[in-house]
Amino acid sequence: MTQLIKTRKEIIRKAEELAAGYEKEYSGCCQCTFIAVVDALRWGGVEIVTEDIEDRLFPGLCLLTGGVGVTTDGTCGAVIGGVLAVGMSLGVSRGVQGKDMSIVGDGYDIVWRAILDKYDEKYRSQLCKDIQRKHYGKSWDFRIPEMTEEYLEVSDGCTIKETVVWTVGCILDEFEQRNLK
Repeated sequence: MTQLIKTRKEIIRKAEELAAGYEKEYSGCCQCTFIAVVDALRWGGVEIVTEDIEDRLFPGLCLLTGGVGVTTDGTCGAVIGGVLAVGMSLGVSRGVQGKDMSIVGDGYDIVWRAILDKYDEKYRSQLCKDIQRKHYGKSWDFRIPEMTEEYLEVSDGCTIKETVVWTVGCILDEFEQRNLK
């Protein structure tokens, strides 16, 4: 049985700290959200993916940033990164999904409650450009380098930090309630 080596509060604080630092270093909502969640949980004693898998997922996560391919027309990358982390923590495998859909169904409920409902309540959307408008009063086109630079100067992590906090809290809840490994 896996045991936390840090408190819940410490792990969540670490995740938020990592999220802010990763956004400055990698400037992408999807990958920064995912790796901040994974690295903070690992730091706290819960490994949902190995470092090798995390590194292998990173290039694909980068392309899911900014509403997928930085178009801002799709789902917020922080949402995608958070949902992926939740899914990885549940450990649904191909063999299990075909035989026991309850785990996947539980995952849907967890994601709705922990991330999607919060986005809908706060931003009334899960789309990148809608979230930007609600959060900042305007939307940027990340395909234009000058706009990306302008955005990064004011973003302060956009929704990355709050999504990381929601996601880590959710995974820790599930860990405590179900003893996720």
